[in-house]
Amino acid sequence: MTDEAFKFDEVGYWSELKLEIVEKYGSAYTTAFRNFPKLKKYYVDGFSGAGVHLSKRTKEEIEGSPARALKVSPSFDGFYFIDMDADKTAHLKKLCEGRADVTIHTGDANLYLTKQLLPTIQFKNFNRALCLLDPYGLHLDWEVLLQAGQSKAIDMFLNFPVMDMNRNAFWRNPEQVPHDGLGRMTRFWGDESWKTVAYAESPQHNLFSGPDLIKQGNDAIVAAFRERLKKVAGFSFVPEPLPMKNSNKAVVYYLFFASQKPVAEKIIDDIFKKYKM
Repeated sequence: MTDEAFKFDEVGYWSELKLEIVEKYGSAYTTAFRNFPKLKKYYVDGFSGAGVHLSKRTKEEIEGSPARALKVSPSFDGFYFIDMDADKTAHLKKLCEGRADVTIHTGDANLYLTKQLLPTIQFKNFNRALCLLDPYGLHLDWEVLLQAGQSKAIDMFLNFPVMDMNRNAFWRNPEQVPHDGLGRMTRFWGDESWKTVAYAESPQHNLFSGPDLIKQGNDAIVAAFRERLKKVAGFSFVPEPLPMKNSNKAVVYYLFFASQKPVAEKIIDDIFKKYKM
């Protein structure tokens, strides 16, 4: 039964596919560590939601990423669910009643992850984590990705919200982009180098105003961010991300995966192949 005091988020088919992908990898992840009982493995969900969604297709309730992670077998040793919305975390707490292995935090995932949780998950500490970062648009700080990569202990799924980027930052006329959009894009990317990726000089120069800037397509932006995850954040393996499309075949976001292990890349390549749209 749906809680009448709380409305679950409606999600599109692409989000349902993402949930399936993360669930499948979660099972492969914990299975890979089953012969290492002393190594602690955690599941971290930076924008967890309420644990339940409504399908836009069927209007029925579907399990969110936290509920699916809790069912993974072999199990994770601990779970961390974070969300800004107190109503969502309150509902999630009901779903997790009696689970001593679950930590639920209401607040800014960027602060909680960088200041409290990620510093404790390190290769040298003999623990590991599978981290899902599925922000509500451009609400993720690069520092989270940097710490995750430099820990050498984290496998990560990332929603790269290219549609939100195009709406708020990648305008055809960069001089008209609102200050807030510029700031959020820079925090997500980590610096202002995104500007040289998103825009290229026109080969035809204007005699009076200099070269015009031409907005680049999604492919160029995604490829540059993939290299950034490897060369700056320090992830050893970042496969080609999976474009997630809506019913009109427009790309809503790209699902990135990053890891330090070649076997992880092989597993996710096999999973991604089954979900290419």
